[in-house]
Amino acid sequence: MKKRIVLLSFLLGATSGIAQNIDSLFYAGQDTTGLAQEIAAEEAAWTWTDTLIEGNYDKVDNDVHSMKKKYRNIPDLANDINLKFSTDEEKIRAIFIWMTVHISYDYVEFESRKWKIGSASYRPGTPKNIIANKWEKIYFRYATGVLRKKRGICEGYATLFYELCRYTNINCQMVMGFADDNIEKINKYKNGRYVPTNHAWNDVQLNGEWLYIDVTWASTGIYNGKWEAPKGYSPYYYLVKESNLYPDHVVNFYQTVRRNEIVGNN
Repeated sequence: MKKRIVLLSFLLGATSGIAQNIDSLFYAGQDTTGLAQEIAAEEAAWTWTDTLIEGNYDKVDNDVHSMKKKYRNIPDLANDINLKFSTDEEKIRAIFIWMTVHISYDYVEFESRKWKIGSASYRPGTPKNIIANKWEKIYFRYATGVLRKKRGICEGYATLFYELCRYTNINCQMVMGFADDNIEKINKYKNGRYVPTNHAWNDVQLNGEWLYIDVTWASTGIYNGKWEAPKGYSPYYYLVKESNLYPDHVVNFYQTVRRNEIVGNN
Protein backbone atom coordinates (compact mmCIF):
# COMPACT_ATOMS: atom_id res chain seq x y z
CA MET A 1 0.00 0.00 0.00
CA LYS A 2 2.02 2.93 -1.25
CA LYS A 3 1.09 6.56 -1.44
CA ARG A 4 3.14 9.69 -1.97
CA ILE A 5 2.86 12.17 0.86
CA VAL A 6 4.93 15.34 0.65
CA LEU A 7 6.65 15.41 4.04
CA LEU A 8 10.18 14.69 5.21
CA SER A 9 10.08 11.14 6.44
CA PHE A 10 13.17 11.56 8.59
CA LEU A 11 10.94 13.35 11.10
CA LEU A 12 9.29 10.03 11.79
CA GLY A 13 12.25 8.00 13.06
CA ALA A 14 10.99 6.13 16.12
CA THR A 15 13.41 5.07 18.83
CA SER A 16 11.10 4.18 21.70
CA GLY A 17 7.63 2.85 22.44
CA ILE A 18 4.70 5.08 21.52
CA ALA A 19 1.17 5.03 22.92
CA GLN A 20 -1.45 6.40 20.56
CA ASN A 21 -4.35 8.38 22.03
CA ILE A 22 -6.94 9.71 19.58
CA ASP A 23 -9.63 12.22 20.46
CA SER A 24 -12.95 12.62 18.69
CA LEU A 25 -15.04 15.56 17.59
CA PHE A 26 -18.13 14.68 19.55
CA TYR A 27 -18.01 17.29 22.29
CA ALA A 28 -20.84 17.27 24.79
CA GLY A 29 -22.88 20.40 25.31
CA GLN A 30 -22.04 22.18 22.10
CA ASP A 31 -24.62 24.57 20.68
CA THR A 32 -25.90 23.02 17.48
CA THR A 33 -28.71 25.47 16.76
CA GLY A 34 -29.09 25.91 13.05
CA LEU A 35 -26.22 23.54 12.28
CA ALA A 36 -28.47 20.97 10.59
CA GLN A 37 -29.64 23.65 8.15
CA GLU A 38 -26.06 24.75 7.51
CA ILE A 39 -24.99 21.18 6.79
CA ALA A 40 -27.94 20.69 4.43
CA ALA A 41 -26.99 23.85 2.55
CA GLU A 42 -23.36 22.71 2.27
CA GLU A 43 -24.45 19.30 1.03
CA ALA A 44 -26.67 20.88 -1.63
CA ALA A 45 -23.74 22.95 -2.91
CA TRP A 46 -21.19 20.14 -2.75
CA THR A 47 -19.72 18.64 -5.91
CA TRP A 48 -19.82 14.86 -5.58
CA THR A 49 -16.98 12.83 -7.02
CA ASP A 50 -18.45 9.34 -6.79
CA THR A 51 -17.34 7.36 -9.82
CA LEU A 52 -20.83 5.91 -10.04
CA ILE A 53 -24.02 7.85 -9.49
CA GLU A 54 -25.73 7.03 -6.23
CA GLY A 55 -28.50 5.00 -7.87
CA ASN A 56 -26.00 2.62 -9.46
CA TYR A 57 -25.04 1.36 -6.02
CA ASP A 58 -28.49 -0.08 -5.37
CA LYS A 59 -27.49 -3.67 -6.09
CA VAL A 60 -24.33 -3.47 -4.00
CA ASP A 61 -26.25 -1.87 -1.12
CA ASN A 62 -29.01 -4.49 -1.29
CA ASP A 63 -26.44 -7.30 -1.32
CA VAL A 64 -24.75 -5.81 1.74
CA HIS A 65 -28.06 -5.67 3.59
CA SER A 66 -28.43 -9.40 2.99
CA MET A 67 -25.09 -10.14 4.67
CA LYS A 68 -24.64 -11.19 8.29
CA LYS A 69 -25.17 -8.42 10.82
CA LYS A 70 -22.44 -9.55 13.18
CA TYR A 71 -18.94 -10.95 12.69
CA ARG A 72 -16.30 -11.87 15.22
CA ASN A 73 -13.32 -11.76 12.88
CA ILE A 74 -12.20 -9.22 10.29
CA PRO A 75 -11.02 -11.87 7.78
CA ASP A 76 -14.48 -13.50 7.86
CA LEU A 77 -16.27 -10.27 6.97
CA ALA A 78 -13.64 -9.45 4.35
CA ASN A 79 -13.99 -12.92 2.86
CA ASP A 80 -17.76 -12.50 2.48
CA ILE A 81 -17.17 -9.16 0.76
CA ASN A 82 -14.59 -10.72 -1.56
CA LEU A 83 -17.02 -13.52 -2.46
CA LYS A 84 -19.92 -11.18 -3.20
CA PHE A 85 -18.11 -8.35 -4.96
CA SER A 86 -15.38 -8.35 -7.59
CA THR A 87 -14.30 -4.75 -8.25
CA ASP A 88 -12.50 -2.37 -5.92
CA GLU A 89 -15.35 0.10 -6.25
CA GLU A 90 -17.92 -2.47 -5.17
CA LYS A 91 -15.78 -3.59 -2.23
CA ILE A 92 -15.19 -0.04 -0.98
CA ARG A 93 -18.91 0.61 -1.20
CA ALA A 94 -19.71 -2.67 0.55
CA ILE A 95 -17.36 -1.92 3.46
CA PHE A 96 -18.77 1.60 3.75
CA ILE A 97 -22.41 0.48 3.76
CA TRP A 98 -21.86 -2.47 6.12
CA MET A 99 -20.10 -0.22 8.62
CA THR A 100 -22.58 2.65 8.46
CA VAL A 101 -25.40 0.17 9.06
CA HIS A 102 -23.86 -2.02 11.74
CA ILE A 103 -21.26 0.07 13.62
CA SER A 104 -22.48 2.71 16.08
CA TYR A 105 -20.63 5.59 17.67
CA ASP A 106 -19.43 4.66 21.15
CA TYR A 107 -20.48 7.60 23.31
CA VAL A 108 -19.58 5.68 26.48
CA GLU A 109 -15.98 5.24 25.32
CA PHE A 110 -15.78 8.88 24.32
CA GLU A 111 -17.21 10.18 27.59
CA SER A 112 -14.89 7.91 29.57
CA ARG A 113 -11.90 9.68 27.98
CA LYS A 114 -10.13 6.31 27.84
CA TRP A 115 -8.91 6.26 24.25
CA LYS A 116 -5.60 4.45 24.67
CA ILE A 117 -5.38 1.92 21.87
CA GLY A 118 -2.24 0.17 23.00
CA SER A 119 1.50 0.54 23.26
CA ALA A 120 4.54 -1.25 21.91
CA SER A 121 7.96 -1.41 23.56
CA TYR A 122 11.19 -1.88 21.65
CA ARG A 123 14.84 -0.99 21.95
CA PRO A 124 16.47 1.88 20.07
CA GLY A 125 17.71 0.60 16.73
CA THR A 126 14.98 -2.05 16.40
CA PRO A 127 14.37 -2.69 12.67
CA LYS A 128 11.38 -0.78 11.33
CA ASN A 129 9.72 -3.94 10.02
CA ILE A 130 9.65 -5.43 13.53
CA ILE A 131 8.21 -2.22 14.97
CA ALA A 132 5.63 -2.11 12.18
CA ASN A 133 4.63 -5.71 12.82
CA LYS A 134 4.04 -4.97 16.51
CA TRP A 135 1.90 -1.94 15.79
CA GLU A 136 -0.03 -3.72 13.06
CA LYS A 137 -1.02 -6.39 15.58
CA ILE A 138 -2.08 -3.75 18.11
CA TYR A 139 -4.26 -1.92 15.63
CA PHE A 140 -5.69 -5.17 14.25
CA ARG A 141 -6.74 -6.20 17.77
CA TYR A 142 -8.26 -2.77 18.31
CA ALA A 143 -10.23 -2.97 15.04
CA THR A 144 -11.38 -6.50 15.93
CA GLY A 145 -12.73 -5.15 19.20
CA VAL A 146 -14.72 -2.50 17.33
CA LEU A 147 -16.12 -5.16 15.01
CA ARG A 148 -17.18 -7.42 17.88
CA LYS A 149 -18.68 -4.66 20.02
CA LYS A 150 -20.19 -3.01 16.93
CA ARG A 151 -19.20 0.33 18.46
CA GLY A 152 -16.28 2.69 18.19
CA ILE A 153 -15.07 6.29 18.19
CA CYS A 154 -13.54 7.88 15.09
CA GLU A 155 -10.23 6.03 15.41
CA GLY A 156 -12.16 2.77 15.74
CA TYR A 157 -14.22 3.41 12.61
CA ALA A 158 -11.17 4.44 10.58
CA THR A 159 -9.00 1.56 11.81
CA LEU A 160 -11.68 -1.05 11.10
CA PHE A 161 -12.24 0.43 7.64
CA TYR A 162 -8.48 0.30 7.02
CA GLU A 163 -8.22 -3.34 8.13
CA LEU A 164 -11.18 -4.41 6.00
CA CYS A 165 -9.59 -2.70 3.01
CA ARG A 166 -6.33 -4.49 3.75
CA TYR A 167 -8.08 -7.87 3.76
CA THR A 168 -9.97 -7.08 0.55
CA ASN A 169 -6.81 -5.88 -1.25
CA ILE A 170 -7.82 -2.22 -1.37
CA ASN A 171 -5.08 0.39 -1.00
CA CYS A 172 -6.07 2.44 2.02
CA GLN A 173 -4.50 4.81 4.50
CA MET A 174 -5.44 6.38 7.79
CA VAL A 175 -5.84 10.16 7.84
CA MET A 176 -5.31 12.12 11.04
CA GLY A 177 -6.52 15.66 11.41
CA PHE A 178 -9.05 18.07 12.84
CA ALA A 179 -12.79 18.21 12.19
CA ASP A 180 -15.31 20.74 13.44
CA ASP A 181 -18.53 22.38 12.29
CA ASN A 182 -16.90 25.76 13.02
CA ILE A 183 -15.63 26.58 9.52
CA GLU A 184 -13.86 29.71 10.76
CA LYS A 185 -11.79 27.55 13.08
CA ILE A 186 -11.12 25.05 10.28
CA ASN A 187 -9.91 27.81 7.95
CA LYS A 188 -7.65 29.14 10.69
CA TYR A 189 -5.90 25.78 10.91
CA LYS A 190 -5.80 25.38 7.13
CA ASN A 191 -3.99 28.70 6.85
CA GLY A 192 -1.74 28.18 9.87
CA ARG A 193 1.32 26.10 10.67
CA TYR A 194 -0.26 23.97 13.39
CA VAL A 195 -3.17 21.53 13.04
CA PRO A 196 -4.40 19.77 16.20
CA THR A 197 -5.64 16.21 15.94
CA ASN A 198 -9.11 15.30 17.14
CA HIS A 199 -10.36 13.06 14.33
CA ALA A 200 -9.45 10.17 12.04
CA TRP A 201 -10.79 9.14 8.65
CA ASN A 202 -9.48 7.30 5.56
CA ASP A 203 -7.97 7.71 2.12
CA VAL A 204 -8.63 4.97 -0.44
CA GLN A 205 -7.24 4.40 -3.91
CA LEU A 206 -9.75 3.80 -6.68
CA ASN A 207 -8.84 3.67 -10.37
CA GLY A 208 -5.46 5.20 -9.59
CA GLU A 209 -6.93 8.15 -7.66
CA TRP A 210 -6.86 8.73 -3.91
CA LEU A 211 -10.21 9.67 -2.39
CA TYR A 212 -11.19 10.65 1.14
CA ILE A 213 -13.93 8.76 2.98
CA ASP A 214 -15.17 9.40 6.52
CA VAL A 215 -17.26 6.51 7.82
CA THR A 216 -17.69 8.09 11.26
CA TRP A 217 -19.32 11.27 10.02
CA ALA A 218 -21.31 9.35 7.40
CA SER A 219 -22.75 7.24 10.23
CA THR A 220 -23.42 10.01 12.74
CA GLY A 221 -24.66 13.56 12.62
CA ILE A 222 -26.45 16.33 14.47
CA TYR A 223 -30.20 15.84 14.52
CA ASN A 224 -32.67 17.73 16.71
CA GLY A 225 -29.77 19.47 18.38
CA LYS A 226 -27.81 16.40 19.42
CA TRP A 227 -25.40 13.83 17.99
CA GLU A 228 -27.20 10.70 16.93
CA ALA A 229 -27.27 8.11 14.17
CA PRO A 230 -29.31 9.10 11.11
CA LYS A 231 -31.66 6.81 9.29
CA GLY A 232 -29.39 5.28 6.70
CA TYR A 233 -26.15 7.21 6.14
CA SER A 234 -24.88 10.50 4.81
CA PRO A 235 -23.33 10.26 1.31
CA TYR A 236 -21.76 13.67 1.99
CA TYR A 237 -18.79 11.90 3.57
CA TYR A 238 -18.40 9.23 0.91
CA LEU A 239 -15.72 9.44 -1.80
CA VAL A 240 -14.33 12.90 -2.51
CA LYS A 241 -11.11 13.94 -4.18
CA GLU A 242 -8.20 14.98 -2.02
CA SER A 243 -8.37 18.43 -3.61
CA ASN A 244 -12.02 18.70 -2.47
CA LEU A 245 -11.58 17.77 1.18
CA TYR A 246 -14.72 18.30 3.24
CA PRO A 247 -14.88 21.95 4.34
CA ASP A 248 -15.23 20.87 7.98
CA HIS A 249 -12.01 18.77 7.93
CA VAL A 250 -8.32 19.65 7.81
CA VAL A 251 -5.44 17.15 7.55
CA ASN A 252 -2.52 16.98 9.95
CA PHE A 253 0.03 15.67 7.45
CA TYR A 254 2.72 14.98 10.02
CA GLN A 255 0.45 12.78 12.15
CA THR A 256 -1.00 11.15 9.03
CA VAL A 257 2.42 10.08 7.78
CA ARG A 258 3.45 8.99 11.26
CA ARG A 259 0.31 6.90 11.75
CA ASN A 260 0.80 5.10 8.45
CA GLU A 261 4.57 4.66 8.65
CA ILE A 262 4.38 3.12 12.10
CA VAL A 263 2.57 0.11 10.58
CA GLY A 264 4.77 0.05 7.48
CA ASN A 265 2.06 1.56 5.27
CA ASN A 266 3.97 4.29 3.46
